[in-house]
This record gives sequence, structure tokens and C-alpha cells, in this order.
Amino acid sequence: MKPALSILDPSPLFEGQTAADAFANTLALAEALDGRGWRSLWVQEHHNARSFAGAAPEVLIAALSQRTQHLKLGSGGVMLPNYSPLKVAEQFCALEALAPGRIELGVGRATGADPRTSAALLGPGAQAFPTMLRMLMDWMLDASGEAPLPDGHRATGIHVGPRGARPDLWMLSSSPDSAAFAGAMGLKLAFADFLAPGGAGAAIETYRKAFEPSPFASEPYAAVGLVALAAETEAEARRLSKPAIAWNLARSTGDFRAFVPSKEADAVIAAASPEALAAAEGRGVIGAADDVAGRLAAFAGEQGADELFILTLAERNEDRIRSYELIAEAMA
Repeated sequence: MKPALSILDPSPLFEGQTAADAFANTLALAEALDGRGWRSLWVQEHHNARSFAGAAPEVLIAALSQRTQHLKLGSGGVMLPNYSPLKVAEQFCALEALAPGRIELGVGRATGADPRTSAALLGPGAQAFPTMLRMLMDWMLDASGEAPLPDGHRATGIHVGPRGARPDLWMLSSSPDSAAFAGAMGLKLAFADFLAPGGAGAAIETYRKAFEPSPFASEPYAAVGLVALAAETEAEARRLSKPAIAWNLARSTGDFRAFVPSKEADAVIAAASPEALAAAEGRGVIGAADDVAGRLAAFAGEQGADELFILTLAERNEDRIRSYELIAEAMA
């Protein structure tokens, strides 16, 4: 069975670009791919990052909802320890009212930031995540009318507005432990292979074993997020992938710079050791469309993934859009 296909977009920033440019690219990508074989589009949350513009997924999802008709729209994810669960529930129930049946809330237990930035966000930290997630779930079920808050609940008398249909709820994961927790809570799973290469299979197996049905998911459902780029030829795909490879090389040394153009990427790649270059190149599925589609389908089957979230990085937005088009056509 072929996996469902979705898009993961961090609104990448290239040198010389503004956040307005990056957001315009995300909106253009969504418009171009709406109704073109992709199930959903999720945007990310990063803080104090020169590489990505997306720091407020709930704001970008609202804009995307007004520019698309078919794509489901979600967060990959909202870093719950940064926020009040009540406010997150209110934001995403409001988004669901704006785009009924199209909103997905993916939450993570990390902060998406360095320690000082995490402290500046004023959240309680990742250690509070289990309690915060349970509160978020309870408020969402109360708002939808599926399970009103019982007498004696710590939040009795506090209700999320707007009331009505709730968004779909997922949990992000990059380890077997967090995958098991997602299963025990009865949530859909989104595993970040681009953060933990090679870990998807073990995490999904652990998730399925731990799964307990809930109002949010009656059976286990696992997606994997990974980097992929397709072009008409392998040589063209390799050329287009250079900025992402150069960024991975810089990132491996602790330099989270903006993405550099292809010409500058050549210099970064030329200076890298063979071992570092092989590691950077291995973090994505890159090639001609049919080859990429075959490798993605094989990956999903081997890892037990029901869905793939594809993150594509290229200097020109037109090349990103074309890559997504080629992958959808080849996977079909």
C-alpha cells in the first residue's frame, strides 16, 4: 500500500532574503500544490534561527487557510512547553472554525530553541510536557463536546472557545521513548527522520506496541518526515541540492547560518572532508523523480509508515514546487 503524501515546510531563509520573502514562498508553494496529490501541508516552529522564518505556525496556518481549498494545514509542530495549553487549544479551535475539517495540530515536547531563547519564551520547559499535553487534550475534548470536563477536574469551569469541532491532534517524535508516549496517549505519530536518521522503524514499532485507542485516534497511524528532492535528471537534482548539503555541513559544526546560494555552496562542499560530505549527502533522498519515488515507497514499507512528510529545500521556489509535482506524479 502506497503511503499518503504530505508537505513539511520551514519557510527556509536564503542569504539576502527577508522573512516576507520566505513566507511568500510558502504561500506560493501551497497554492501551486493545492489539490495536486498532497494530503496536507505542515509548517514548523523555530526560534532564534537564521535558517528559517517560521516562528509562529498558528499565524502562518491562518494565512494558508485563506489561500488554499483542499490541503489540510498543520503544525509540525507547536512546541507545547513554550505555551499555555489553554491558549494553544483556543488558537487551533479558532483555526478549525476558519477552515473546518482542514486543521491538524502537531505538538512537540522540545522547545525548538537554544536554552537562553527557551527561557525567554517563559514556558515551563520540556519536563512539564506530559501534564500540558493531557490538559490540552482535555480542553479540546471539552470544546468539541466529546468529553466535557468532569466534576473535580483541575480546570472545571474553564472552557476553550470557540466551541465546536476540534482539530486533529498529532504528536511529534524523534526517539522511541517519545513514540511510545504518543502511542500510550492514543495520538497519531509524526516521526522526524531528518532529526534522527535511521530511527523511524524502531520508533514506529514501539509506538504501535504502546498504542491505546482514544477519541483522537482509534488505531495507530504513523507518519515520517524526511528530506527529499526530485528533478528531471539525477544530475539536476544533485545540483539543486547543493545549498541544503552546504547547510548540513555548516550545521554539523554548530553554525546555523542562512542557506547560501549554489555558487557559495560549491565552496563549502569543496572544503568538506569526504566523511562529512557523505554524512551531509546521506540526509536526504535526492535524484530523478522515478528513483526518488521508488526509494520513498520502499522506505515507507520498510519502516511501517502510513504517511510521508516531505521537506524539500532548494534555492528557487520554482524548483521546490517542481520537485513536489514530480514526486506526486511518480508516486501516483
